[in-house]
Amino acid sequence: MIKTEDICERIFALAKGVQTEAFMVHSAGALTRFADNEISQNVYNDSSSVSIRFVDSGRTAKITLNQFDRTALERAVKTGLETLKWQKKDKNLLPLAGPRPLERGRNVFSKETAELPPLYRAQKINDLVRTCKKNGQIAYGTLENGLASYTVANSRGVFAKHLESYITYSVTVRDGDGFGWAETPAATAGDIDFEAVNRTARLKAAMGRKPRDIKPGLYPVILEPAAAADLLSYLCVFGFGGQFYNEGSSFVSGNLGKNLLSPRLSIEDNALDGPAPGMPFDFEGQPRSRVFLVEKGTVKAVVHDRKTAAAAKTASTGHSLPQPNGFTPFPLNVSVHPGESSVEEMIKNSKKAVLITQFHYTNLLRPLSVEMTGMTRNGTFLVENGKISKPLKNLRFTQSMVKAFRDVEAVGRKAELCQVWGRLSCPAFKLKAFNFSSATEF
Repeated sequence: MIKTEDICERIFALAKGVQTEAFMVHSAGALTRFADNEISQNVYNDSSSVSIRFVDSGRTAKITLNQFDRTALERAVKTGLETLKWQKKDKNLLPLAGPRPLERGRNVFSKETAELPPLYRAQKINDLVRTCKKNGQIAYGTLENGLASYTVANSRGVFAKHLESYITYSVTVRDGDGFGWAETPAATAGDIDFEAVNRTARLKAAMGRKPRDIKPGLYPVILEPAAAADLLSYLCVFGFGGQFYNEGSSFVSGNLGKNLLSPRLSIEDNALDGPAPGMPFDFEGQPRSRVFLVEKGTVKAVVHDRKTAAAAKTASTGHSLPQPNGFTPFPLNVSVHPGESSVEEMIKNSKKAVLITQFHYTNLLRPLSVEMTGMTRNGTFLVENGKISKPLKNLRFTQSMVKAFRDVEAVGRKAELCQVWGRLSCPAFKLKAFNFSSATEF
């Protein structure tokens, strides 16, 4: 492991009084991929890098390298300082941040999980493959694990370091012309129920055989957690990012305190001790705050870095991305408050609805209304008279998320961790109306 403190001090000494920031990333991870019921790839990657940012008299420059010997650092700092002289002045450029007290945050590192060997991943995959072969099904997917370390330091005294482990098990199963999918990300291997992931993907694939057509149009939908998280992540990024709010391109702009969404919907960002925890500081080393974005349908706040907070004449919530950055700060550790229903109860209480497992190729069309398009994938079913009646061919949707999440009929009582734009803990949802704009042949 690289001694980050020593490298940062060496960089600051070489900069000779120019405000300097060092952002170091170390990642080490392995991935085993499988397809057609066989392991097809096993890879391991270990890499480190440091991005050095200089700020002086309204000018800034940045240089990134992955070598840490004295010669490489001297060359990088010399190049960066020379580049700095030729940069155009920005009257709004802020000096580097000063140090602020940081909370410890929840432990999200497991050495055992970070170092799980290839044999562990192979055995887990073999459990699924053996069952699929026995039942005439075909398995595809990945199992990956590793660690990531982030260090933010600057010559004004900021020094913040975060270490986390990760493991993600993602499975797609094919059964004839039926497909099923399930995925669980976690910080520790013990939080993944491998048998449940396998069982869910296999069952959906079996249920998905011989999918039928359905006419595009407005339907009530039951979104399983992964599908709901995909849509809500866009709502959070493009609705609650400070830059978009300041520019007036967010549906929240000028509407804080107004009831714009369903009273069944409450959303917060909490990297410290929420259900989707992570780094307790941002990429400028500033403390992350817990922010209530939506409380019972009322939009309460947006997230800011120092730059967008200054423009909005408010305080930073500690959501800076690596600077300089043209994108908005956005919530990275989101939790959607659970409700009092379940997917089974939503199905039972539906006269007619479309049950959706996962979306694919989701994209934003109109930021102000968070209108999106995308496809259903790997498990779409028609619900009629309280039961799943038939599998459906995939559908394309075109829908405003502000409008869709204004009419929430039920929220699941169990939230699941999903990896989207950051981490998002999300339950299932039943929405009153969702627009499917076209059909497919598969």
